[in-house]
Amino acid sequence: MKDRGMRRPWWIVLLGLLVALLAPSAEGAALHPKLLAKVGYGTVPIGFARSADGRLHVAYETNTSWGDSASGVGAVAISPSGKVGPQVQALAWNGVTSGSPNGIPGLAVLSSGTLQAVFGGSPSGVDGPWGISSTDGGSTWSAPANVGSGLMAFGDSNLTLQVSNGKPVLTAGCCGNIVIQQGFGAGAPTSQLTTAGDDAAGNTASAVDAKTGAVVASWDSNAGSGGIWLQQAAPTTGAAQKAPIPSQYGTGAPLILAGRDAGPGVFAAYAADFGPTTHVRLLRYGGGSVAVGSVKGLHAKVSSVATSLDGRIWVTWAGEINGHGITAFTRSNKAVTRFEPIQTARFTWADLFTLSGDGRLGPLDLLMSGTPDSKGPLVEGIYYARLLPELSATVTATSLGGGKFKLGVTVTDAGDAVAGAKVSAKGTSKTTNSKGSAKLTIGGSAGDHVKVTVSHPGYRSLTTRVKL
Repeated sequence: MKDRGMRRPWWIVLLGLLVALLAPSAEGAALHPKLLAKVGYGTVPIGFARSADGRLHVAYETNTSWGDSASGVGAVAISPSGKVGPQVQALAWNGVTSGSPNGIPGLAVLSSGTLQAVFGGSPSGVDGPWGISSTDGGSTWSAPANVGSGLMAFGDSNLTLQVSNGKPVLTAGCCGNIVIQQGFGAGAPTSQLTTAGDDAAGNTASAVDAKTGAVVASWDSNAGSGGIWLQQAAPTTGAAQKAPIPSQYGTGAPLILAGRDAGPGVFAAYAADFGPTTHVRLLRYGGGSVAVGSVKGLHAKVSSVATSLDGRIWVTWAGEINGHGITAFTRSNKAVTRFEPIQTARFTWADLFTLSGDGRLGPLDLLMSGTPDSKGPLVEGIYYARLLPELSATVTATSLGGGKFKLGVTVTDAGDAVAGAKVSAKGTSKTTNSKGSAKLTIGGSAGDHVKVTVSHPGYRSLTTRVKL
């Protein structure tokens, strides 16, 4: 008889990880985000970058008081095992020069391995962007230097920073314009994606196409009927593409982008309709989209994508069901054409502005900007949790006679075969081959229901049953 791998209820499907641990918390636990940094801003992407040693670095404005009073730039690193390091004051603006940083920092790892942060500001009346760098993994940072050029002379702007074919590419949204700068300092070429007709264009995000090195930017605009746009920004300007999001919902929040770690494509997630449907789709810059799936009753108020390994893409979205906060997440196959079973996690926010993160190690290091709904003081900030991908298994049972049965187990990840998975039943274990298959011989009686467990490093363990 055949069992296709039971989809378990959401309260046992969740992997909620305590941030300082790699192993998942007990099944049935809610999501337990950890506060990385108290900040006073919300609706633009968080600056983060993964260094060659596997650490995920996060940059942010530091705050001296509740609200948007910025005192400098901070940084924190998350180890490959998920352990959060100490907060580092990368720049104490007061005492360095007059003024204060302005706008969300961008962060990237340069081709030399140097960590580079960029941010807006106008010390002594000189508009940025400004930059600081670290050559020791974020422990210490250089003094600020003006890295702006030409059109890129904004004192108040959120910035994103990517590296395209070895060259840093800055994206800034301010004052109705989206400006691109390739390289640092005076003389670096700048270009403009928008015109004054875009009105209040801003809330930028960016990502790199791993195959071509092209940087794709996204932004929202109030021009005409409004909307959210994507466009290749560097090394050359490409065609503008409007995201298929109803215009009344298309402004005031960023469209988070992610490229694959290998292969072509830059992607964004969006709700297919803000009406009665709960379906989420994955949009690809340049054309086309693929269905991600839905959770009954869950409308995506915030959605996001993240780069994973082997060309995969993570998709996350969040909303409420009956007043309870729910975050849904899934990961694509290597070709980005289908997805794992959707997992859900319980956590309620007073305000949730953005979801983002990085999954290049396999698990998703999820970054959340917002204010949790708690009984204690409301702390607006950047929060972190680690999520593991989901396995699927197909199990068949064949009688061999004499009280013996052969179990055939095929283990997949969004349809891709998973080699090296441990498959166990009634004290017998085998490991899947390159096709994701394993065969076990067990004892039993016809009609018995046998529990089969499947495990693999970096995945949630899967338990299903088969009838002999």
